[in-house]
Amino acid sequence: MAAGKKKGSVEGLKDQLYSRAEAPEVHPEERTPLSHSVAHAPVAWEDIQKKPAAPTPHTPPVGFHGGEVKGLEPMKQKKGFSFATKFLFFSIAFFCAGAGVAAYMFFLGGNTISSQNIDMQIIAPSLIDGGKETSFQILVHNRNQAPLELVDLVIDYPDGARDPKDQTKSLMHDRQTVGTILSGQQIKRTASAVFYGQEGSPQKVRARIEYNIPGSSAVFERQVEVDFTVGSSPIAVVVESPDRAVTGEEFTMELLVQSNAQSAVENVVIQAQYPFGFSVVRSTPEAEAGGTLWRLGSMEPGSSKKITLVGKIEGQDGDERVFRFLAGSNADQTDTQVRVPFLIVPQTLTVERPFITAVIAVDGKTSNISAPAGQSVQGTVTWQNNLKEAVSNLELKLSFKGAVLDTNSVRSSSGFYESSDDSLVWTKTQDSSLGSIPPGGSGVVHFTFETLKPGDGGLYANPTIDLNLTVSAVRQGQDRVPETVDSAATARVSVASLVQLTAQALYFSGPFTNTGPMPPVAEQSTTYSIVWTVNNSSNTLANTAVSSVLPPYVRFISSQAGSGIQYSPASRTVTWSLGDVKPGAGYSGTARTAAFQVALTPSTSQVGQAPVLTGEVTLTGQDRFAQVPVQARANAPTTRLTADSDFVSNMELVLPKQ
Repeated sequence: MAAGKKKGSVEGLKDQLYSRAEAPEVHPEERTPLSHSVAHAPVAWEDIQKKPAAPTPHTPPVGFHGGEVKGLEPMKQKKGFSFATKFLFFSIAFFCAGAGVAAYMFFLGGNTISSQNIDMQIIAPSLIDGGKETSFQILVHNRNQAPLELVDLVIDYPDGARDPKDQTKSLMHDRQTVGTILSGQQIKRTASAVFYGQEGSPQKVRARIEYNIPGSSAVFERQVEVDFTVGSSPIAVVVESPDRAVTGEEFTMELLVQSNAQSAVENVVIQAQYPFGFSVVRSTPEAEAGGTLWRLGSMEPGSSKKITLVGKIEGQDGDERVFRFLAGSNADQTDTQVRVPFLIVPQTLTVERPFITAVIAVDGKTSNISAPAGQSVQGTVTWQNNLKEAVSNLELKLSFKGAVLDTNSVRSSSGFYESSDDSLVWTKTQDSSLGSIPPGGSGVVHFTFETLKPGDGGLYANPTIDLNLTVSAVRQGQDRVPETVDSAATARVSVASLVQLTAQALYFSGPFTNTGPMPPVAEQSTTYSIVWTVNNSSNTLANTAVSSVLPPYVRFISSQAGSGIQYSPASRTVTWSLGDVKPGAGYSGTARTAAFQVALTPSTSQVGQAPVLTGEVTLTGQDRFAQVPVQARANAPTTRLTADSDFVSNMELVLPKQ
């Protein structure tokens, strides 16, 4: 740079930094000389146990005076602990703290309450006779250092337990108020019940206490239970039945009811609970409530009674069905339930499909079959081989039984009628196709029969015709020995009641006094009496009514007092409500009759004619036994009074206007 020119601050610093001349204002720093020292740190665990070696003396550095630096204190080496040593000390401290807490809880922790410090026990016999009042005790011991407050004892009983004070009441739970159980206190409570069940069946009683602890509103509990076995019941029931039943076929179950009590058991009742698909055919003694209830009355000690039950069951092959028979007592003869149960006896059977099935149909129906009285009935038998192998020599036999059967009318185009036992038989003699039936083979045979008309063979109440079919065939067994397989089917035909209805017109006789010209004259009024009569043969008819509509030229006047006949002007309909009509009316008893009076005013267009006085008369009702609707019709009565003794021919014809 040019002389005399002032340099900048940066340039000036550079000159000073790189100048060889010693700047008078720069003073060299005094530095403390370094000294050599040896560190004595342990390198192994064993070194900790040894005393550390003394430090090696060294020559004080230059600048030290008397081994000390002016203004500095002598440095002291610090000594520390390793991680392992610290962990060891921590473990020892934790163990001591835990021991202290445990000691505190053991000696001073009296306010802590545990359910494990509550001892409970149920003292009861291991074998309890059914039907007898049994008492047992519940013991509760409080081993806590504090009391139990608001204590309730709850006892849960097994199904079938009864209140000993009133055995008609079931006993499921019993709650007793205990109050406070002090520390160390033991309480004892007694409970009683009557237990029922099948002999040898295990049962269980549970007991628990519900309690509060001081200073808390929470509810705690402690529970125990005891097992026992039901001994002899006052009534024992032994059920004998087949293990398997063929669907649709009758089978028998026998119940042996025995008294095990030391005194008489009153009002013994057996109630049956049937599985789905079972229907009662008959029972001895006869059961009530749809075949489900038997009242056996009083049974003395050691006595026994027998019940025979015959029924049918429907189901699929291999289905298992369970019957349950409940034994007990009930003093109410109108009640259909067991009020004090003793025990329940189950019985299981397996449903099997028959080897050969057969179905009877009458007029196209296989159930709820009914037939009109005095008419021909068409029937069929449909059969099928259910085996996996062929059968031979198939034979079907259909037997008829019923007082209203016309035995001379039984016919079949392919069967033979055996009059000695009123049966139709189909064999390979009449039908060669029955000689050999392949697996799954089937067929149909036809038959007809007639029912007797009322009066032909007497009058029968609620008449029926029973059809019983047996089917047999021969198959080759595995040992090639022929075996006979059988099957059966039944059907019942309810014969409906025969109802007859007549409608008569009277002038000279009858319940009313009639007026007007006879024969009738055009445009002049003549009154007539109309009498309706109903005859009923065998079954009770319900909701029976007779009705007819009056023509426009006939006027309704009145009906017989108390007859039940009513007239509707809007529809011009006369209706007679009979209600129930008893069987035998008009046959063995008096026919039902009713009468009313009408007035005829013929038109000139009816001259020379015998006008109808009412429309066609119809009867409707319901056969209570056959469960079928019943209808009857009667021709409309005219002025031709055939039922009137004083009637003369041509009096029915309308004369010209005079």
